[in-house]
Amino acid sequence: MVSSIGRRRTNARREATPGYSERRQRLLAAAADVFKEKGFQAASVNDIAERFGGDRASIYYYYAGKHEIFIDLIQQAVEEVVLLAENVAASGQSATERLRDVFVKTLDAYERHYPYMYVYIQEDMRKVPGDGTSVGKELQDLGHRYEAAVQRVIDDGVQSGEFRASVDTQMMKFAIIGALNWTHRWHVLGGRLSGAEIGTAFTDLFLNGALTGELGARDRALAL
Repeated sequence: MVSSIGRRRTNARREATPGYSERRQRLLAAAADVFKEKGFQAASVNDIAERFGGDRASIYYYYAGKHEIFIDLIQQAVEEVVLLAENVAASGQSATERLRDVFVKTLDAYERHYPYMYVYIQEDMRKVPGDGTSVGKELQDLGHRYEAAVQRVIDDGVQSGEFRASVDTQMMKFAIIGALNWTHRWHVLGGRLSGAEIGTAFTDLFLNGALTGELGARDRALAL
Protein backbone atom coordinates (compact mmCIF):
# COMPACT_ATOMS: atom_id res chain seq x y z
CA MET A 1 0.00 0.00 0.00
CA VAL A 2 1.35 3.42 -0.94
CA SER A 3 1.09 5.82 1.99
CA SER A 4 -0.80 9.08 1.77
CA ILE A 5 2.43 11.09 1.99
CA GLY A 6 3.93 8.86 -0.70
CA ARG A 7 1.05 9.64 -3.05
CA ARG A 8 1.38 13.35 -2.33
CA ARG A 9 5.12 13.16 -3.01
CA THR A 10 4.53 11.41 -6.34
CA ASN A 11 1.90 13.92 -7.41
CA ALA A 12 4.07 16.88 -6.40
CA ARG A 13 7.01 15.55 -8.42
CA ARG A 14 4.77 14.99 -11.41
CA GLU A 15 3.48 18.55 -11.32
CA ALA A 16 6.86 20.08 -10.35
CA THR A 17 5.64 23.65 -9.95
CA PRO A 18 8.26 26.44 -9.68
CA GLY A 19 7.48 26.84 -5.98
CA TYR A 20 7.90 23.12 -5.35
CA SER A 21 11.22 23.02 -7.21
CA GLU A 22 12.54 26.05 -5.33
CA ARG A 23 11.67 24.59 -1.93
CA ARG A 24 13.15 21.23 -2.88
CA GLN A 25 16.44 22.92 -3.79
CA ARG A 26 16.43 24.72 -0.42
CA LEU A 27 15.87 21.37 1.26
CA LEU A 28 18.82 19.86 -0.61
CA ALA A 29 21.05 22.77 0.42
CA ALA A 30 20.00 22.33 4.06
CA ALA A 31 20.61 18.57 3.89
CA ALA A 32 24.05 19.11 2.33
CA ASP A 33 25.06 21.31 5.26
CA VAL A 34 23.86 18.68 7.74
CA PHE A 35 25.62 15.80 5.95
CA LYS A 36 28.86 17.77 5.73
CA GLU A 37 28.77 18.64 9.44
CA LYS A 38 27.58 15.31 10.87
CA GLY A 39 28.22 12.72 8.17
CA PHE A 40 25.60 10.51 6.58
CA GLN A 41 25.40 7.95 9.39
CA ALA A 42 24.91 10.45 12.21
CA ALA A 43 22.57 12.80 10.35
CA SER A 44 18.84 12.27 10.90
CA VAL A 45 15.71 13.38 9.10
CA ASN A 46 14.96 15.51 12.17
CA ASP A 47 18.33 17.26 11.77
CA ILE A 48 17.53 18.03 8.15
CA ALA A 49 14.01 19.21 9.01
CA GLU A 50 15.34 21.54 11.68
CA ARG A 51 17.91 23.06 9.31
CA PHE A 52 15.26 23.35 6.59
CA GLY A 53 12.84 25.04 8.96
CA GLY A 54 10.09 22.43 8.86
CA ASP A 55 9.10 19.11 10.40
CA ARG A 56 9.59 15.46 9.42
CA ALA A 57 6.38 15.49 7.37
CA SER A 58 7.68 18.38 5.29
CA ILE A 59 10.81 16.34 4.47
CA TYR A 60 8.84 13.25 3.48
CA TYR A 61 6.71 15.38 1.18
CA TYR A 62 9.84 15.76 -0.98
CA TYR A 63 11.84 12.59 -0.26
CA ALA A 64 11.25 9.08 1.03
CA GLY A 65 14.21 9.32 3.41
CA LYS A 66 17.74 10.58 3.94
CA HIS A 67 19.28 8.04 1.56
CA GLU A 68 17.22 9.37 -1.33
CA ILE A 69 18.19 12.92 -0.37
CA PHE A 70 21.89 11.97 -0.28
CA ILE A 71 21.80 10.34 -3.70
CA ASP A 72 19.92 13.24 -5.26
CA LEU A 73 22.49 15.62 -3.82
CA ILE A 74 25.59 14.01 -5.21
CA GLN A 75 24.88 11.80 -8.21
CA GLN A 76 24.75 14.47 -10.91
CA ALA A 77 27.80 16.28 -9.53
CA VAL A 78 29.87 13.08 -9.31
CA GLU A 79 28.97 12.06 -12.85
CA GLU A 80 30.05 15.48 -14.14
CA VAL A 81 33.44 15.32 -12.41
CA VAL A 82 34.13 11.81 -13.72
CA LEU A 83 33.20 12.74 -17.29
CA LEU A 84 35.45 15.81 -17.08
CA ALA A 85 38.39 13.63 -16.03
CA GLU A 86 37.72 11.02 -18.71
CA ASN A 87 37.48 13.70 -21.42
CA VAL A 88 40.75 15.22 -20.24
CA ALA A 89 42.49 11.83 -20.21
CA ALA A 90 41.29 11.07 -23.73
CA SER A 91 42.27 14.45 -25.20
CA GLY A 92 45.24 14.91 -27.50
CA GLN A 93 47.14 17.20 -25.16
CA SER A 94 50.46 16.37 -23.56
CA ALA A 95 50.38 14.52 -20.25
CA THR A 96 51.59 17.67 -18.51
CA GLU A 97 48.72 19.70 -19.91
CA ARG A 98 46.23 16.96 -19.08
CA LEU A 99 47.47 16.69 -15.51
CA ARG A 100 47.02 20.45 -15.12
CA ASP A 101 43.48 20.14 -16.50
CA VAL A 102 42.68 17.31 -14.09
CA PHE A 103 43.64 19.50 -11.13
CA VAL A 104 42.02 22.70 -12.36
CA LYS A 105 38.79 21.23 -13.74
CA THR A 106 38.24 18.90 -10.80
CA LEU A 107 38.63 21.61 -8.18
CA ASP A 108 36.60 24.06 -10.23
CA ALA A 109 33.80 21.47 -10.30
CA TYR A 110 34.16 20.88 -6.56
CA GLU A 111 33.65 24.60 -6.05
CA ARG A 112 30.68 24.85 -8.42
CA HIS A 113 29.03 21.93 -6.66
CA TYR A 114 30.01 23.00 -3.15
CA PRO A 115 29.42 21.34 -0.74
CA TYR A 116 27.78 18.44 -2.57
CA MET A 117 31.01 16.91 -3.90
CA TYR A 118 32.60 17.17 -0.46
CA VAL A 119 29.61 15.38 1.05
CA TYR A 120 30.33 12.50 -1.35
CA ILE A 121 34.10 12.56 -0.76
CA GLN A 122 33.89 12.33 3.02
CA GLU A 123 31.57 9.31 2.94
CA ASP A 124 32.59 5.67 2.52
CA MET A 125 30.07 4.60 -0.11
CA ARG A 126 30.32 1.01 1.09
CA LYS A 127 28.74 2.14 4.37
CA VAL A 128 25.90 4.18 2.90
CA PRO A 129 22.89 1.89 3.26
CA GLY A 130 21.10 0.85 0.11
CA ASP A 131 17.60 1.82 -0.90
CA GLY A 132 16.82 -1.22 -3.01
CA THR A 133 18.48 0.26 -6.10
CA SER A 134 21.94 -0.02 -7.65
CA VAL A 135 22.81 3.64 -7.14
CA GLY A 136 25.33 3.01 -4.35
CA LYS A 137 27.24 0.55 -6.55
CA GLU A 138 27.07 2.96 -9.48
CA LEU A 139 28.65 5.71 -7.36
CA GLN A 140 31.48 3.37 -6.34
CA ASP A 141 32.02 2.53 -10.01
CA LEU A 142 32.20 6.24 -10.85
CA GLY A 143 34.99 6.59 -8.30
CA HIS A 144 36.92 3.78 -9.97
CA ARG A 145 36.45 5.44 -13.37
CA TYR A 146 37.90 8.69 -12.04
CA GLU A 147 40.95 6.85 -10.67
CA ALA A 148 41.44 5.13 -14.02
CA ALA A 149 41.37 8.47 -15.87
CA VAL A 150 44.06 9.93 -13.58
CA GLN A 151 46.14 6.76 -13.90
CA ARG A 152 45.98 7.00 -17.71
CA VAL A 153 47.38 10.54 -17.68
CA ILE A 154 50.25 9.52 -15.40
CA ASP A 155 51.10 6.39 -17.40
CA ASP A 156 51.07 8.40 -20.63
CA GLY A 157 53.41 10.93 -19.03
CA VAL A 158 55.93 8.23 -18.14
CA GLN A 159 55.70 6.63 -21.59
CA SER A 160 56.19 9.98 -23.35
CA GLY A 161 59.19 10.85 -21.19
CA GLU A 162 57.49 13.87 -19.60
CA PHE A 163 57.54 12.18 -16.19
CA ARG A 164 60.48 10.26 -14.76
CA ALA A 165 60.56 6.55 -15.55
CA SER A 166 61.29 5.88 -11.87
CA VAL A 167 57.99 7.44 -10.76
CA ASP A 168 55.75 5.01 -8.86
CA THR A 169 52.67 5.71 -10.96
CA GLN A 170 50.17 4.24 -8.52
CA MET A 171 51.64 6.24 -5.66
CA MET A 172 51.48 9.38 -7.80
CA LYS A 173 47.82 8.68 -8.56
CA PHE A 174 46.97 8.21 -4.89
CA ALA A 175 48.90 11.37 -3.97
CA ILE A 176 47.03 13.43 -6.57
CA ILE A 177 43.59 12.12 -5.63
CA GLY A 178 44.43 12.47 -1.95
CA ALA A 179 45.45 16.10 -2.44
CA LEU A 180 42.28 16.86 -4.38
CA ASN A 181 39.96 15.14 -1.94
CA TRP A 182 41.60 16.45 1.23
CA THR A 183 40.50 19.95 0.22
CA HIS A 184 37.13 19.05 1.73
CA ARG A 185 38.77 19.66 5.11
CA TRP A 186 39.83 23.24 4.45
CA HIS A 187 38.47 24.75 1.23
CA VAL A 188 35.44 27.02 1.54
CA LEU A 189 33.74 29.31 -0.94
CA GLY A 190 35.09 32.83 -1.06
CA GLY A 191 38.49 31.94 0.36
CA ARG A 192 41.87 33.32 -0.67
CA LEU A 193 42.02 31.11 -3.77
CA SER A 194 39.33 29.80 -6.08
CA GLY A 195 39.07 26.11 -6.89
CA ALA A 196 40.78 26.64 -10.25
CA GLU A 197 43.59 28.62 -8.61
CA ILE A 198 44.14 25.86 -6.07
CA GLY A 199 44.30 23.40 -8.97
CA THR A 200 46.98 25.50 -10.66
CA ALA A 201 49.01 25.66 -7.43
CA PHE A 202 48.74 21.89 -6.97
CA THR A 203 49.92 21.36 -10.55
CA ASP A 204 53.00 23.49 -9.93
CA LEU A 205 53.83 21.61 -6.73
CA PHE A 206 53.43 18.18 -8.31
CA LEU A 207 55.33 19.00 -11.49
CA ASN A 208 57.97 21.42 -10.23
CA GLY A 209 58.25 20.83 -6.49
CA ALA A 210 59.19 23.55 -4.03
CA LEU A 211 63.01 23.64 -4.25
CA THR A 212 64.76 26.37 -6.20
CA GLY A 213 68.05 26.82 -8.07
CA GLU A 214 70.90 24.41 -7.37
CA LEU A 215 69.02 22.59 -4.61
CA GLY A 216 66.20 21.77 -6.98
CA ALA A 217 68.55 20.67 -9.76
CA ARG A 218 70.57 18.51 -7.36
CA ASP A 219 67.44 16.92 -5.91
CA ARG A 220 66.11 16.11 -9.37
CA ALA A 221 69.46 14.68 -10.40
CA LEU A 222 69.55 12.41 -7.34
CA ALA A 223 66.08 11.15 -8.17
CA LEU A 224 67.10 10.05 -11.67
